[in-house]
Amino acid sequence: AMARAALGVVDANANACARARDDGAGDRAAKRAAGRDDGGAGRLNSNSSATKRRRSDAGRRADDARDAREEDKRSARASGANEDARATTGEAVAANERQRLPKKFETLRATSEAALVVARFMRARGQRATADAMCANIERSTGRRCSLETLRMVAACAPAGTITFRAKTSRADDLKNIHVDVDLGIEEGSSGNDKAGMVAMRAKMAAIRAKMVMIVANTHEGDAYDASAAPPESWREDFDLESVPLPEPVKIAFMEDSSRDGPRLLSSTSAPLLGEASTSALGRGGVSEGELTRAMSDLGPDGKGISARAVQAVLERQAIVEAFNDPSAVADRERRRLYGRLPHVFDAVRTAFAARKRSVMELDPLLDELMHTNARAEISAHELADGVRILARMCPEWCTIVHARHGDEELFRIVSRDPATARVARAKLAKLCRDAA
Repeated sequence: AMARAALGVVDANANACARARDDGAGDRAAKRAAGRDDGGAGRLNSNSSATKRRRSDAGRRADDARDAREEDKRSARASGANEDARATTGEAVAANERQRLPKKFETLRATSEAALVVARFMRARGQRATADAMCANIERSTGRRCSLETLRMVAACAPAGTITFRAKTSRADDLKNIHVDVDLGIEEGSSGNDKAGMVAMRAKMAAIRAKMVMIVANTHEGDAYDASAAPPESWREDFDLESVPLPEPVKIAFMEDSSRDGPRLLSSTSAPLLGEASTSALGRGGVSEGELTRAMSDLGPDGKGISARAVQAVLERQAIVEAFNDPSAVADRERRRLYGRLPHVFDAVRTAFAARKRSVMELDPLLDELMHTNARAEISAHELADGVRILARMCPEWCTIVHARHGDEELFRIVSRDPATARVARAKLAKLCRDAA
């Protein structure tokens, strides 16, 4: 019995071990199956991600290719525009080269551009564009002397109405009361500091150059010139370009001056020169009774019907004219005339030295140059020479006339190049001009 019981225990243990082995094998098989399933799912997920990546890469490559094509198209359009612009610019440069301007016209064109820029700047800042402010700003911009004469010349070379003047004074040296109106081609109220303002200014400069070309063409063509026809594309080889004269400066309508150099009627109340002559002639009591009686008797029978009052008026007028033509009165008028021109002589001398960038010049060549550059001014050679000598005598802080160390030549020397000194000297001359008026 005990043996059978032991055998039963052994069999039970064997069966339990067998079942345990079977259960372990089943678990391992299930795990392997589960592993195979997980691997398949992983491989499926991996394949799906790779497909998505390939599709994304392909999309990006397609987008890059499309962007590249668009960029090529834009580059082609820009290149074409640049080519057109270069071609247009090249044509303009070629046209400008064929239709060259004289050096003095080119200098004036640069001054015109500076005037437009200064006018734009002053308009943007709400400043009054007076002649003195315009000249000062243009001088700072170009480094060249600018006077009222320069502005008038710029206006003459520009299309009509581009630059106009409004004078609230009777004197040409009173620049603060001469207003300069510049048509910038922009809308009223606009400052001009935008793209439209730049385009308008370039158009104005093109119009100014076209006007200058027409001026040169007028001299080039001579009697055959036709203002309605286009100017020639190029100048003749034998054409002396530098001989073309600048146009006449535009005239400024100054206020009526109260003094004029010449005898006037006794009824005139605004003739100080005549007043002085009449004072000297009639201040001694006028025409005496004896003089009137002698004049009436001298007329004889021809004096019938002529009143004594009419004869007296004639005698008074004759006395005034004689006093006006008196040598001392003539000398006084010459002095006033010279002093009245001193500011203009100062501007001309300063311009001549600034153009040559020198501080010393021989006096005679300087006078010749001043006569040539101021040929339109109503002044004779001896008056100009006297004006230059008076200038050196009245403004020793700015200029002087000395003799050369070797030879008999006289030298005109600029003593100070300080702009403040020049302004003080000119103000002194302007006061002399006013006092002489």
